[in-house]
Amino acid sequence: MSNRRKLRLGLAAYGTGWDLDAWRLPEASNTGLRDPSVILDIARTAERGKLDYVFAGSALGSEPDRLNRIYRWDNFVYAGYAAALTKNLGFLMSVNSSFEHPYGIARQLATLDNFTAGRTALNVVFGIDRDGDPIGNYGKNPMPTETTKYDRAREFTAVVNRLLYESWDDDLLLDDKAGGALIRPGSWHQIDHHGEHFDVRGPLNVPPPVQPHIPIVQVGLSEESLRFGADYAQVRFSPYFGISRGKEEYRKLKERVAANGRDPEKFKIIPGITFYLAGTTREAVAKFNEINALQLTEEIPSAFSAALGVDLSRVRDTERVLDVVDVESLDDGALKPFISDRARDVKNDRELLRQVLTAQVGEDATLRELYQYVQRSRHEQQPAVVGDAAKIADWLEENLEEHVLDGVQLFPPYHRGPADLFVDLVVPELQRRGIFRTEYEAPTLQGLLDTDDY
Repeated sequence: MSNRRKLRLGLAAYGTGWDLDAWRLPEASNTGLRDPSVILDIARTAERGKLDYVFAGSALGSEPDRLNRIYRWDNFVYAGYAAALTKNLGFLMSVNSSFEHPYGIARQLATLDNFTAGRTALNVVFGIDRDGDPIGNYGKNPMPTETTKYDRAREFTAVVNRLLYESWDDDLLLDDKAGGALIRPGSWHQIDHHGEHFDVRGPLNVPPPVQPHIPIVQVGLSEESLRFGADYAQVRFSPYFGISRGKEEYRKLKERVAANGRDPEKFKIIPGITFYLAGTTREAVAKFNEINALQLTEEIPSAFSAALGVDLSRVRDTERVLDVVDVESLDDGALKPFISDRARDVKNDRELLRQVLTAQVGEDATLRELYQYVQRSRHEQQPAVVGDAAKIADWLEENLEEHVLDGVQLFPPYHRGPADLFVDLVVPELQRRGIFRTEYEAPTLQGLLDTDDY
């Protein structure tokens, strides 16, 4: 196998996929809200493609009008079910330390790690999301403030780790039937934690995990969040910033880890992408534009037309962009309100517009199609990668080789279909290039991700 750097790939499992509009496609299946077979297929597909893990996410608020937050399966229950149908695939659990208790989470995590023979990871989030009133769902459980949530997250994570790895000795099982001793005397230990947010006696009433250290995943942009990641995490779910800024952010994150005496190569940086894939790039762009056209947008804001220097009272929004927009006369910064800075890996708005038309929506895109694209980019907060297998593989390879990322979290826009296409078309292309495994090389998720024991 090639000695080139290898991608880490995870696949997201949501009932209707990730795209806010693709569920309306005739071929999309939306029974995943009630039929577990839809996202169970995601796990089977991911394992067939030799991917590292599946991520099902979590949500605690009640928001029936938010597509990506309704009917969110409990990720521990989902993982327990799907793990029984797989042998090598990892499962990434997401918990919110601002609401949940370390003892209960440690019990679930240790149980799942034992039942899966070491195929779990833990995503600790600590945002106090006010949407959907999750506080109302948790009654009088004391909530941290926006300031104290970071301290609580640190304490939560430290207690979980202590419960997992300090409660029991590895040789706890004596199984002395003649002498009547099942557990080796002195093999268990109370952790006796008394902190600002939690009091936990211990020990955990579940055997230690199989993995020497269950990988912890960090997400967030604040300084406190980044500090938490450098101190506790082995993986970071990062925004995608483009090549030039992404290389700088990658370097800074690795330096943070190294400053803590840890091996930065064992700390993995993984942004998310939504992929729109077909047999040819033309077909992929057509499908992407078909999805864009499903947006319930009544009119294009005048600010957008003004940014492009187009008076829509005089020009129809179905006109081709390059026929009515003078790209060379665009003022730099005019598109900033519409295209996130995360996507700006270009010198100016003129180059940015050319890049979007060339790489994403196609040079024949209309004003409305361009507007629908930028609206989608703003909602998803991650790049939409559109093309055939070679083009998507090119994107992944370039970002890996330029040290922008160590892997990618893949978000299928809808079910069923896109995930299978990725496994059937893109994975073989990545394998041919020597940047993705052809067989699972380790029995645990920690081994697959190549993270440290910190």
